[in-house]
Amino acid sequence: MTYVINTFEGSAVSIQKDDNTSIPLDPANSDYQEVLDAIILEGADCFDGDIPADLQSAADAKLASGAYNANRV
Repeated sequence: MTYVINTFEGSAVSIQKDDNTSIPLDPANSDYQEVLDAIILEGADCFDGDIPADLQSAADAKLASGAYNANRV
């Protein structure tokens, strides 16, 4: 899966999956959590371009908190 950040007037507004699905920048959204999981698992390989610092920080925090489950159980 490849993700890209959608921006409006220089600010990130959503994440777009390679199937054109738009994911809101909302930590309560399950698709957003999948993006964080992909960042943890794949790093920069899952993004077209650089991973925005706020998403990388959120992924790092998720991993550090123990909330990331590689088995998705």
